[in-house]
Amino acid sequence: MSRRIFSLLTLAAVLTFTAGIGGAQERDVPPTPVPTPPPEAAPVSPPPPEPTPAPTTPPAVPTSAVPPAAAIPPPPAPAVTPAPPPATRITDSAVVAILQAPAENPFGITAEVPAAIPPKLSFTQSVVPAAQYVSARVDAAGKPMGLKQERDPIPSLAGEAQKSLARWTFEPARRGSENVETWAALRLDLQVEIDAPRSVQANLVAVTPSTAIPRPLAWPSDEVWLETRKGAVPAGGVAIDVVDSPPLPKKTPWTADSYKGPFSAKFWVEVRSNGSVEKAIPLEATDPILLGYLRHAMSTWTFRPAQARGTPVDSWNELSLSGQVTYKVELKQIASLRRSLAGS
Repeated sequence: MSRRIFSLLTLAAVLTFTAGIGGAQERDVPPTPVPTPPPEAAPVSPPPPEPTPAPTTPPAVPTSAVPPAAAIPPPPAPAVTPAPPPATRITDSAVVAILQAPAENPFGITAEVPAAIPPKLSFTQSVVPAAQYVSARVDAAGKPMGLKQERDPIPSLAGEAQKSLARWTFEPARRGSENVETWAALRLDLQVEIDAPRSVQANLVAVTPSTAIPRPLAWPSDEVWLETRKGAVPAGGVAIDVVDSPPLPKKTPWTADSYKGPFSAKFWVEVRSNGSVEKAIPLEATDPILLGYLRHAMSTWTFRPAQARGTPVDSWNELSLSGQVTYKVELKQIASLRRSLAGS
């Protein structure tokens, strides 16, 4: 009995010892490693800025020990050359409208019956004022050294007018206490008596759409003409606009006082449907003094109007006149102008 109990105790001890060795082996086995994600890289901070050394203040120096420094002028500023303006690029933009010249004369019409001059042309004796402008180089003694007719309303008398002017004498221009040479500018006020022209021949030709447009006669008013005198002052002497007193005519003989001879003139005139003339374009004239006289004369005439489809119509026509004329010319006054008559 006691032997059986001993055997059982021995078996229990052996089992207990075996179980302890197995548990010790289980505890000694390392666990299977599990992969883990790598840690995120930490942000790298920029290195701190290097400290700026504080400026060192030099030791104070007694004023008496330092001589005063001479003032140094600033360097001159460099000359600035302005850049040239950029070149303009020309493009075909619509800045100025481009028009085509008309293929037909806009003054012309097509009429079955053209206008006609009246059977008798009436003229009257008339008095017409006119102005002639002259430049005269006058020396310090008052003698004219050069003369030029700048604007002459009666070219038929230009030769006689030039002879008369050459015999004129002047009080010379003065600047301060001295007589000086200068260019005088004179306006000769004329009164022209025009007798009724004789042996007048007249011709009227219709202006059609195919008629070429002529160049008109340029004879503007005196005021408009004077505005064109903007050219250079003639050389020689003192300018007329800086003298204290201009040259003044003293002896003025005048032999260009009459003319008897041929004349001619040409106009484009608009003959209205009632036969009157209200518009005229001067094209030619032997003497411009005739332009106003002839316009006044034709305003009293009654033309036969042109007809289109049996109805009177307005029409433009070329009127040519020629004949004999007589002038009587009187020099009424001479004005000395304080300006140059040099051409533009």
